[in-house]
Amino acid sequence: MKKFVVLMMALVLMLSVMSFASAEDGQVIKLFLGGGTPLSMDPALNSASAGSNIIRSAFAGLTGFQYNEAGEPVMAPELAESYEISEDGLTYSFVLREGLKWSDGTDATASQIKASWERAASAELGADYGFLFDVISRNEDGTLAIDVDDAARTFVVHLPQPCAYFLDLCAFVPFYPVRVDLADNEGIWATNPETYVGLGAFKMTKYAVDDVIVFEKNPYYWNADAVKLAGIEFYLSEDNTAILTAYENNTVQYIQSISSSEYDRLNATYPGELEFYPTLGTYYILFNVYKDMSPASKQLTVQEQSKARFALGQLVNRDEIVTYVTKGGEVAATGFFPKELSDGLNADVRACADYGTWYTGTNELSDVNPDLTVDQVEALQTLVDLGYPHTGTIEAGDIKFTDFPSIEFAFNNSGNNALIIQYVQETWNRFGITGVVNQEAWATLQTKLKAGDAEAARMGWIADFNDVVNFLEIFISNSGNNYPRLGREIGDYTRNSEVTKDAGMGAYWGMDGDKTWADAYDALVDAIKAATDPAERAKLAAEAEKVLMATGGVNPLYYYTTAQMLKPNVHNVIRLATGDVIWNYAYMD
Repeated sequence: MKKFVVLMMALVLMLSVMSFASAEDGQVIKLFLGGGTPLSMDPALNSASAGSNIIRSAFAGLTGFQYNEAGEPVMAPELAESYEISEDGLTYSFVLREGLKWSDGTDATASQIKASWERAASAELGADYGFLFDVISRNEDGTLAIDVDDAARTFVVHLPQPCAYFLDLCAFVPFYPVRVDLADNEGIWATNPETYVGLGAFKMTKYAVDDVIVFEKNPYYWNADAVKLAGIEFYLSEDNTAILTAYENNTVQYIQSISSSEYDRLNATYPGELEFYPTLGTYYILFNVYKDMSPASKQLTVQEQSKARFALGQLVNRDEIVTYVTKGGEVAATGFFPKELSDGLNADVRACADYGTWYTGTNELSDVNPDLTVDQVEALQTLVDLGYPHTGTIEAGDIKFTDFPSIEFAFNNSGNNALIIQYVQETWNRFGITGVVNQEAWATLQTKLKAGDAEAARMGWIADFNDVVNFLEIFISNSGNNYPRLGREIGDYTRNSEVTKDAGMGAYWGMDGDKTWADAYDALVDAIKAATDPAERAKLAAEAEKVLMATGGVNPLYYYTTAQMLKPNVHNVIRLATGDVIWNYAYMD
């Protein structure tokens, strides 16, 4: 314990004396986002929100976010000074700002931006978000249908069908232009301040793994006169205690990743500084579909195992999690789409009767056994009907499954993750189901998930833009974020059975369990993107969510808020419902 205290004091002293940008040159914001060192700082390769928020400091998109006259954050032209949309919605014509320069002082051109988009979309790069560029038409040679004129500063994008969220994509990190001549496909360039050249408000001066990433003001930024900060220092840690200590010692001005066990004390000690910012996202448990969930005494079909996975998620009391564990204003999930998500017809799909609810009795006690919820009784009955051996009965409340395969459950220790996973583990243990919990560094866990070598994990998805397609595209076959491996090859996972060796690729999906994932799900998402009638689009989106939930590979727990603390003397921080925190125009009293 003494060693831990000494290390904590050392961290606080280190932050107190560090100043990578001189205070004489202006103000420097210091902060912790939590999550440790990002897996990648390459705009095209990153797929994590913490990494995205750091990247936004050094890069920018054709569109971005600024404050309007009413003091509200709104989307506006960023690298583009203007844009026009054709009447049919198929052509977006941008005019770049005059005198646009990279952070090394060299001129930026429309051709360079096109080359950056080509790189991000390429199969050679294999970016998780590469599929997002599918909204753009392709030329006969496979290149993106983008016309550029460097002299006229024009950048004209052609789409195969209207895309209501295309301007949102232009403000999204994977669409941020990079210098292709300086980049490599491994993202190593993005850890070197000399090659980390962007078009954002700040430029990198230091990158130290598990320590700090430092930025100073970019004098070549198109709106540099409006940038008041001299720099930003992003400290990297997954230690909630260290993060909070740094804030309470006034060595950082902003933090995320706060344990709910501290909320009452923080509210009393720092009134108004702890905020639970509404965030358009879903926290969920995922299961690798290649993991065989059968008891040793009976082989279940792939379709039956989907029911078992769903039952595991249904056993968890979501209302107890948000009331007693997270305690930050989160909402218990009833489906994968979060509250306030739009489908283009309905402003909140969860309020629309066409979208189903999957956890209807999560906080309603059952008539079968008053110590169990309606959902828990239904889940237990499902497992009994599937043939899992057990002792005791549901009615008596002493039921325990004796032959349920143990599940390796991975999580990263950030925010309330440890408390949530402990709650899930204890719930399963109550019924004889063993979850072997492994804590991983966030970058390590991401690598493991991308390789397919995880049986179960906690995961969250926060919207990149407010449309159902952003949540549906996570699980299309070619999405690098499709960690349940639906429609994907097995990857590095080796603990599959003969029955589950083709679980991701076989014809096991859809409401009748007889289609490949491409036929059951990818085709629906393609139809949603192509749909021009809002009512038809909404109907397809509701169907796609039902197909996803039936797999049991995704078990939503709650809809997000983001717990954060900001010093009262810091102003003009742009915070969006997508979880984005933008520091371009922030300042301190």
